[in-house]
Amino acid sequence: MRDTNLDLMTDPSLWCRIRGAMLPVERDGRSFARQLADVTGLAPDEARALEGEYRRFLYLAALTAAPREPLGLLRAAWEYHAGFEGYLYDFCPWVLDRHLPAGPVTKLSAPAYAATWFDYGAEFGAPPPEPFWPAPETRMALAEVGALAATAAPMLHTEPTG
Repeated sequence: MRDTNLDLMTDPSLWCRIRGAMLPVERDGRSFARQLADVTGLAPDEARALEGEYRRFLYLAALTAAPREPLGLLRAAWEYHAGFEGYLYDFCPWVLDRHLPAGPVTKLSAPAYAATWFDYGAEFGAPPPEPFWPAPETRMALAEVGALAATAAPMLHTEPTG
């Protein structure tokens, strides 16, 4: 996993919990990355990189109440992880401090992915790496991110000022 500057992150504590969290290990001792290699057909080194980028997705998704979505290999990792019994009732509340179900792809997936993709650079100080984070279609994505932010704003809890 690439180095991350904790001083520049919105929630370094959250990142440390996610980075250090144990992801499912099978009874035969196969690590989560090895399981991802089997599920996706990736080479072991690529599957380890996918696990690292999946952890970054989890961090970005846990930072906000707005929808966040992965695509492609990241979605495969999320759906695989969400299939484990302990994902929703152990991992999400204890590590992410929120409920984060892996729902189906919908018409909101494209703008939610674009928002996640744009947030990546702000949080991690570099653009998201291909092939795990393909660039969204820029013109359409920017318009959809704006629309998504406008609809998500009422969902965010804010304390009264003054």
